[in-house]
Formats: sequence, structure tokens, C-alpha cells
Amino acid sequence: MKDCQDYFLKTSRRVSFEYALLAGVNDAEEHAIELAKLLREWVRGSHVNLIPFNPIDGSDYQWPYKKAVMAFANALESHKVTASVGQTRGLDAAAACGQLRNEFQKNPLVETPSCCLGLV
Repeated sequence: MKDCQDYFLKTSRRVSFEYALLAGVNDAEEHAIELAKLLREWVRGSHVNLIPFNPIDGSDYQWPYKKAVMAFANALESHKVTASVGQTRGLDAAAACGQLRNEFQKNPLVETPSCCLGLV
């Protein structure tokens, strides 16, 4: 956070943060207020890009409701932190953000060497 603060002070350019929203984990208004306080303490001129989690096989995390996402964004804005909500694209083809990682893990491009099998 100190580096972000230094960057803003030297350049006067906005610092953007990516925040993945997980239903029931970090998508409550209280989390938004906590995040806003942290950002306002360290980095004036910050912006948060909210990214709703996309469901993937094998994950217990869930997609947050749109109402929760909008309430989170509004809570940030009410605490003087600008926010935008990322649009989900590719969900129908299992190619949305986070979902491609899941497919890559199922079919990696390179086989793991036998000497490293216990390390991954």
C-alpha cells in the first residue's frame, strides 16, 4: 500500500485495485466500508474494479448476487472511493475470468515431470 501511495503522490495518477467478490465471503457492505477506509487511509485517488466471481467446477465459492455487488459498489462510493463493476463475458462458453484457469488445470499444456509430482 505504501508503494501505491508513493505512486499517487509522485504522479497524481489514480491507482486502480481489482477486487474479486465471493458470495458470502467478502461481498457484504461491511467489507466495502472496511476496504474504503483502508484505501482512503493509504491511497487518495484510488479506484476499485469489482469483479464478481465466476463459478468453476471444484470450487466452493459462489457467484455474488447482483444486488450484493451493487450494494458493495454503492457503499464504496458513499465513502468517497470510486468503483466500477466488471462485466462478465464468456460465461456461456466456460471462458469467463477464472474459468479458463480451471480448464487449463484439467488439461495442462505440459506434463508435470515425475520428479515434481509431489510438489504441485
